[in-house]
Amino acid sequence: YLALMIRGDLASDKPTGDLASDKPTGDLASDKPTGDLASDKPTGDLASDKPTGDLASDKPTGDLASDKPTGDLASDKPTGDLASDKPTGDLASDKPTGDLASDKPSVPKHLKTRINDYKYAYYKSSIQKFLSLEPYTRARSTTAPHIYHEECLRLEKLYLTKWAVHYLSKNAATDITLLQSYENEYEEAKKGDKNADRRRDWSGLLRARISEKWKKRELLDDVESAYIAETRTKVNVNKEKLKKQLTNTENKIEAQLNIVKELESKAIQATNEHMDNRDDKSLKEQYYEAYSTLAKELRSLVDLMGEAEFQRILLLTTLPKDEQINMIIQAMDKDSTNCS
Repeated sequence: YLALMIRGDLASDKPTGDLASDKPTGDLASDKPTGDLASDKPTGDLASDKPTGDLASDKPTGDLASDKPTGDLASDKPTGDLASDKPTGDLASDKPTGDLASDKPSVPKHLKTRINDYKYAYYKSSIQKFLSLEPYTRARSTTAPHIYHEECLRLEKLYLTKWAVHYLSKNAATDITLLQSYENEYEEAKKGDKNADRRRDWSGLLRARISEKWKKRELLDDVESAYIAETRTKVNVNKEKLKKQLTNTENKIEAQLNIVKELESKAIQATNEHMDNRDDKSLKEQYYEAYSTLAKELRSLVDLMGEAEFQRILLLTTLPKDEQINMIIQAMDKDSTNCS
């Protein structure tokens, strides 16, 4: 079946063994994604992008062989590269605005960097989720998209629980039962991963992008924790204003997520129509436009997430340690369910 590949060798992004290779290592330079977002667009000849061997045994359930397009997808990708789809600017737009502005400290450069890295990784994982879902929508089986959805949620659960165990252990949470709960869930997720059907994400790209997103989250957590500890008694902020502003931003994020989901559906429809009639130039243009619009709205989404992140950090400086931990855990737990 068709799978839209991302250019570049992501072998180093795939976890091995018990996922030990998913722990952040090295300095920030070695932890940042390389290249621009040109690596996030479909490229190359699909002949080399398909599983080798007997396709009948390699495909997801349902008959996808007759549902894939033929030929080279190089001519089917959006014009230009995706460099313009990367979240732009620095965190000037990620700081609280309005009457809260006078209450906030400046953002340290290293904290800006970590938030931007996390935003970028979130964006790339979102693009990959779309690219992984789209081929399943062309299967004759109506249950095919559900296969993708299950796999996406499974991988998110695996890396969420791994992240949570690391986060709770490092921050010495006093709620031992919460840590034990995530440890148990992580062990179950690892067992499930060993028995998972690799054909559902045979290229490993969905896993790689989700894993990378959670790596960047760990790196951000380290910087956030240090920042909160050192500014806790120095920052003069209005707690109620912060709560209100964070709630408003989170509501905007929810609304933007709905916009993105709607645009994903339109982009999938436009892609499928184009693949069914590749000689129709108008359908090709609609495909390009739908993909470009989706990328634009995803950028808006991650910009809002960056804004919420800094608002949350400021609010955390006003809370006891256990409340800080619970707020972060709840936010990340909710985030892990974002699979279209």
